[in-house]
Amino acid sequence: MEKAFKKILLAFDNSDASKAALQSAYGVSLKFDSEITALVVTGGKGNVFVDSVDFLEKFREENNVNMEIIDRSGHVHDEVIKLEKEGNYSLILQGSHGSGGWKKKWMGSNAFKVVSSSDCPVISVTEKASSPELKHILLPLADSRSTRQKVPYCIEMAKAFGSTVHILGVSKSDSSETTKRVHGYVNQTEKYLLERGIPCTKEEKYDVDVVETCIEYAEEVNAGLMLMMTETESAGWFMDSYSQQLVNRSTVPVMTIHSRDTRVAGSAGY
Repeated sequence: MEKAFKKILLAFDNSDASKAALQSAYGVSLKFDSEITALVVTGGKGNVFVDSVDFLEKFREENNVNMEIIDRSGHVHDEVIKLEKEGNYSLILQGSHGSGGWKKKWMGSNAFKVVSSSDCPVISVTEKASSPELKHILLPLADSRSTRQKVPYCIEMAKAFGSTVHILGVSKSDSSETTKRVHGYVNQTEKYLLERGIPCTKEEKYDVDVVETCIEYAEEVNAGLMLMMTETESAGWFMDSYSQQLVNRSTVPVMTIHSRDTRVAGSAGY
């Protein structure tokens, strides 16, 4: 895989969630020597724009961070995706909801439209999510061949932050066929990580609510990041209403990756 996360796009509206996303973007930039572009979609008018720019400029000065601030008019998710394509960004950071800024317009539809439409990985951060040091990363593996496609990104993060990866085999089914397949993915991934010097643990849970189980297990292992595919995981469970719940409700940042992402080495296997 090409050098990861060299260009980070941050969607910012001065809400608590977007401030948490800024902290996460800053943390990633330090590890990958990244450039950050902070996008404020207001057309340059109103208190949201003024407050956002003032906050970003102060943060940039205090932390001596390489960050450009851009203002655009239009629909939030359209402008985020448009800029991603124009600038060939390798990672998007966004707050998934907040009590201020774009409020309800951003809270559900816009955040998930960015996740669904982006070509690069997206990290969504709720206002309850702390800025991750990434000592622990949750890697759920579902009943889908493409579930392993996120592993190379997980390795990039784990190496940079010195993280322990917690592999979670999980499915709403407990059929013998499903458990056998997921068990195989878990063991194969464990071997793959250990061969690359990544410390890891493994656990399997079946016949469960996948989203609730992922959130609970992430809290249990004190994860600073959870990695998910945005297409076809466990017969499409991520693309239904549960996916929006996960992005909006998770107490840890969620990195979502598309199966169409050609930057991922190893594609759907090792």
